[in-house]
Formats: sequence, C-alpha cells, structure tokens
Amino acid sequence: MSSYYYFAATLPSLRIDGNAPMSLSDFLERAGRYLSPKDLFVLEGARLYIPEDGSFPLSAAASPLLMRYYRWELALRNELARLRAQRLQKPADKHLKPGEPEWDGVKVAQAAFQAEDPLQGELLIERERWAFIEALGVNRYFDMEFLSSYALLLQALERRARFTAEAGEAGYGTVYRSVLDSADYRDESGEQR
Repeated sequence: MSSYYYFAATLPSLRIDGNAPMSLSDFLERAGRYLSPKDLFVLEGARLYIPEDGSFPLSAAASPLLMRYYRWELALRNELARLRAQRLQKPADKHLKPGEPEWDGVKVAQAAFQAEDPLQGELLIERERWAFIEALGVNRYFDMEFLSSYALLLQALERRARFTAEAGEAGYGTVYRSVLDSADYRDESGEQR
C-alpha cells in the first residue's frame, strides 16, 4: 500500500467538536495532486453512507478499513430498520439489506433508538460513528487507510454542521404534512377528509 507522507502531513487535524477545515470536494481535489489514480479511486469511494441497495462501493474492496466501516454502517441501518418496524408492528424484511452483522453497529442503533428525541439519537450515532472510524484509523498515519478515515471523518463534520434547529423543523414539517396528506381521518363533524 502506498504512503503519502507529504500529503498526509499537510492535512489539518479533525476534532469531533470542531468545524470541517475544508469540504470533501476540496480534499479530493488536493488528493488528486498526490495520489495515484488507483488510490484516488479508493478515496473517492470513501463515503459516509452506503447506497440504498446495501451494496458497498467497488473501491471498498481495496480497503480493509472501508470494508469494516461499511459493515458497521450496514448493521446500524439494518438494526434501525428492524427496531422501527417492530415499533410499528410491521415486517422489517423488505427494509433489511443482506450482509454480515457488526455488533458495534447494532449496539449503536439500539442506544440511538432509545434516545429521548430524534436529535439526541442522531447525535449519539454521530459520536459513535466518529469513535468507530477513529478506532479503525489508529496507528495509520500516511497510508490510504489514514486518508480514507480522514475522508469519512471530514464527511461526518460536514453532516454535523447541517444539524440546525431550522433544518430539523423543516424536516419535521415535511414528514408531518406527508403523514397528514396520506392519512384517512375525519374531522370533528365526522366528515372524511
């Protein structure tokens, strides 16, 4: 695996309670100046989320760190789907994606599901995601695994920056209107709406 001493040494440090020092696209643009095309392909595939179909990006096959992270993310999403379906007393099978279970991801989903409110659940997921990615990148300083973990952490910071009261209220309003629009209910007069 290639080492990128100069590029890695020029990257600002990331803190969970800090701001993203650059966007992911800026990071990838900088990386493009130093990385081989094969390694850049791997780095471009380092995404915080796996696709809706549950498949891992092709580039993940070249990175044990990304493969382990995606198993964690898949386990987290599957467990959240299972818990939500159970709460609604609906079958979860159509929402579960095939894959190997990752106990750490399952534990995080269960803890987030028990949070007092959705924001606290999301913040718990973000803290645990950060800790998991950091643990995967321990003792990796100048190689592709370090750069892949850096890309994931950078995306986590970008995501966290979007957690605002206004965005949360707008999202809630959208979901609430959707529920009302699809609901079959009657008003106080007994008329169907």
